[in-house]
Amino acid sequence: MQPRTKDRTSSLEELRLRYFTPREVANMHSFPEDFQFPKHISLRQRYALLGNSLSVAVVAPLLQYLFAEPL
Repeated sequence: MQPRTKDRTSSLEELRLRYFTPREVANMHSFPEDFQFPKHISLRQRYALLGNSLSVAVVAPLLQYLFAEPL
């Protein structure tokens, strides 16, 4: 990958990169496969809502650890 220069900035397409889709982000946060946003929620709002969410797969074990009886 070439570094950016002042005169030329690389696009995602040129770098062969892309953004994750909202569905892919939801999958990483352990949302169920049948989860869907209401139709009136815009793409920007979907990314914002997912970005503010917590991963159940991460939070659940942390809570179990925090509330476990000490040995």
